[in-house]
Amino acid sequence: MQLLLFLWISHTLLGINEPNPSHKFYVSTTEIEFKEDSKSLQITSQLFIDDIELQLRSNQNDLKLAPDSNAVLVDSLLRNYFENALQFSAQGKEFNFTFLGKEYKNDIVQCYLELQFEEVPVQIELKNTLLFNLFEEQQNIVHFKFQGQRKSFLLHQKKPSVSLSLSP
Repeated sequence: MQLLLFLWISHTLLGINEPNPSHKFYVSTTEIEFKEDSKSLQITSQLFIDDIELQLRSNQNDLKLAPDSNAVLVDSLLRNYFENALQFSAQGKEFNFTFLGKEYKNDIVQCYLELQFEEVPVQIELKNTLLFNLFEEQQNIVHFKFQGQRKSFLLHQKKPSVSLSLSP
């Protein structure tokens, strides 16, 4: 009887019998580093593969990541998605970045971006809405490194933006 009770608790309360067990938290991490010599922001975003795959499947139902079912298409969809979900602006001017590529590490995809400035603004606004349309609980952590100093920010549905200072 105790064994049956234990099995019932294990399967019911702990969720062992879920058809698709996955992570229970929804978070992305974006590292942004200002490179003064090249007047650029080097950006690395990390997302869970299953989350971004779910997002990209809204455009391409049979898409598969890690390994990619179609690497050229995956890169194109990722580029388009990041252009919409990660936005940089200063004084009403939007800045475009370049999608450099991606790599998979365990259950994470790391996407590499670069934003090149002609003239570096004093301050830049970042709006990060990665995966907000999928998960109400989504949180996006931003680590910003400028002149050896690192600041971290937690963005979410109610606070999707942060101002980053590019002057000492």
